[in-house]
Amino acid sequence: MATRNRSGATLESSESIFGKSPPPRPEDVLFRSAESGTNACISYWHNVNYPYKKGFRVAARRLAMQVCETHSDQDSLVYPILYLYRHHLELVLKDVFRTIARLLDHPISDDDEWNLGRHDLAPIWEMIAPMLEPVCRLGGADGIPPEDIEGVRSYLSQLKEHDPDGQRFRYATIKVRPPKKSGLPVKHERSIKEELRLVNIRVFATHMEQLADYLDGLESWAANLLQTKVDMESDLERDMESDYSG
Repeated sequence: MATRNRSGATLESSESIFGKSPPPRPEDVLFRSAESGTNACISYWHNVNYPYKKGFRVAARRLAMQVCETHSDQDSLVYPILYLYRHHLELVLKDVFRTIARLLDHPISDDDEWNLGRHDLAPIWEMIAPMLEPVCRLGGADGIPPEDIEGVRSYLSQLKEHDPDGQRFRYATIKVRPPKKSGLPVKHERSIKEELRLVNIRVFATHMEQLADYLDGLESWAANLLQTKVDMESDLERDMESDYSG
């Protein structure tokens, strides 16, 4: 007896009842290697965070470029573009703070860890900003221009206005819980504010690339200073051990 799909059409043996693609099967292996050139290397990098940060930014940029080149699918691709850029920034900001904290021997408090465990970008920048001057002194560099600090703050504030918790570009609706013991049901409201009607993908992506370049540069600079500090401390420790053994 021929199998038919939900529209009543006769199916080929490889077709699903719900579409042209083959249906899922228990013997299908999702995580495996296949043809050369499409295998992604999942490994323990020296910096395990690097491929995550890079991947979200590259994906966002390529999607934005596709929209700008084809002038198509912008109404649906806008959401992953916004989310991917935002998530890249979240990962970078958290790494910047931790790197600078190590560089300055700055203890990470419980409040710091609480902010690092959340998805609000602005507080993380406010944790970083006061440490920039000591980093510059340590690195023998001029101070960070105040307009740079305010520029980053402005970009993050604008992101927070429309996505304060990292969820608004991921989900179409959010849960709004009623007061406790009110007996009222949980409501679902639109995630993004009604007044946000248009987002120009080219403009948004251009500014996100500016911010990503700036923060990536800050992170690289701080990481280099940290590595220099670690190397100097290791050399000093070896010299002391050598003197003691001699």
